[in-house]
Amino acid sequence: MKRIVCFGDSNTWGYNAVDGSRFPEDVRWTGLLQTKLGDGYKVIEEGQNGRSIVNADPWEWGTKAGIDYVIPMIESHLPFDLLIIMLGSNDLKAKFGLPAGEIAGSLQNMLMKIKGHLMYNLHCPELKILIVAPPLLGEDVANGEFGPFVRLPEALQVSRELATWYKPVADQFDCAFLDASAIVSGCDVDSLHLDPEGHRLLADAMYEKVKEILK
Repeated sequence: MKRIVCFGDSNTWGYNAVDGSRFPEDVRWTGLLQTKLGDGYKVIEEGQNGRSIVNADPWEWGTKAGIDYVIPMIESHLPFDLLIIMLGSNDLKAKFGLPAGEIAGSLQNMLMKIKGHLMYNLHCPELKILIVAPPLLGEDVANGEFGPFVRLPEALQVSRELATWYKPVADQFDCAFLDASAIVSGCDVDSLHLDPEGHRLLADAMYEKVKEILK
């Protein structure tokens, strides 16, 4: 059985913008991906609301900086065949004020940590990694629940630029790459989280990419 770990934020966890609940497994893109791949695969969800790449948020409980959790997370799930990383949406928060290049630099630091640990400590440098640029921030985000926490219009521009910066980082570390911002965007409710149709579209794209990587 081929095992896939999906490391992300609320759009991997399955946050429902309508009421703050969690979408059921047959709606979340991870669950849909599992169904599409079938019994020869195991999709493991590692999504957390509010997770960033490296930024600790003093107003959020728990370890929100992905770089602090990614190594123990990897160790707890080994052995597996593919690590999917889809992060960056929470790094758009106004309190961080980061341009796209610096968010990509955060991803670069995370990958340096992951790749070094895989090679020198875990002795499994062959583990494949898929970097996913996050879904596009919707144009109407100012009117949603999370509008007060992003700086507009800068956040919209940074969201559009992330894929351009992520791709060379993925290439640098010999990772596969998928641009989710070209496929899905935040729903009509809050312009940040995926609706059921967004999850379906993302699952379809992930399926094609996973099949390409794990031939």
